[in-house]
Amino acid sequence: MKVSRKILGLACVLAAFATGAEAKTYKLAHNVQPDSTAGYMLSEFAERVEEGTDGRVKIKIFANGVLGDQLDYFSQIQKGVIDLGLVNSAALENVIPAYGVVNLPYIFRTSEEYGAVMADPGVKAALFDEAGKHSFVPLGFLSSGFRSIYTTSPVASVDDLQGKKLRTMSSETYIEMLDRFGTVPTPLSFGELYSGLQQGVVDGAEGGLAGLWSAKFGEVAKYALETEQTRLTDFVVASQKFEDSLSAEDLEVVNSVFADISARSIEIADRSEAEDLQKAVDQLGVEVIQIDKEPLMKSVEPMYAEAAEDPGKAALLEAIFAIEGRELN
Repeated sequence: MKVSRKILGLACVLAAFATGAEAKTYKLAHNVQPDSTAGYMLSEFAERVEEGTDGRVKIKIFANGVLGDQLDYFSQIQKGVIDLGLVNSAALENVIPAYGVVNLPYIFRTSEEYGAVMADPGVKAALFDEAGKHSFVPLGFLSSGFRSIYTTSPVASVDDLQGKKLRTMSSETYIEMLDRFGTVPTPLSFGELYSGLQQGVVDGAEGGLAGLWSAKFGEVAKYALETEQTRLTDFVVASQKFEDSLSAEDLEVVNSVFADISARSIEIADRSEAEDLQKAVDQLGVEVIQIDKEPLMKSVEPMYAEAAEDPGKAALLEAIFAIEGRELN
């Protein structure tokens, strides 16, 4: 029996040398709740990668911003200190201007348009090819559903939004959008939003309506406006160090698993958003308000003209409009 164990141990060592990889644990940072849609999908990603690599690649997830906000841990990914992270298109826009195009309000009017654009090889190339120059490697995207507006006081029309302080991310595109809506854009970290709503620092926020339930914002913001102005995209990005440390076989597993999860994320996000919003209605007393989106769409049209004149954005904007069958006026 002892001889058999030695032989088995030697076989395992030889197998490790043969694959060129030893078991290693990597850090993945994100700033959302573990039970959110993105949280579930990232947990599935980690489990399937470990299984697919026979335990050679283990991913330890640090959720809820315990390693900092997105900009904090993104800089650590670029330095190779953290291996992987969830970084949204608003944060990446500050590094690569092309990401600002997918942040434009009403650039995606339906889930079908969004899916067709994000699956297009040319769009992927425009978003991903510049990443190496900035010391990160995109694995792909996770859809997080349409973003709308929620407030702490009743809103019946676009006119009622005028002058309201709405929380937004530190993104030039999002700030300009809310300004054109007639609101007062107020950059605030996600972790400070609940207290900001509670204390009146902001009158509402621009974000996914699922957060009214998953982050319990619906305890203080009771009015959900289905404005659906943007479809913020989350990207999972890796350090160059992470990619270089993997064998070709294990890197193929990582990419294959994420590609599958990415493709399913649109349907999962839409379903989850609807379910969480309904929970906010049923259990937190949130009121869903249908609002005429046409004035909002009209107000942001100049943003397309601005993007069309930007060399870093024009080609991608034209490609997206071509896919959607729209004309750039």
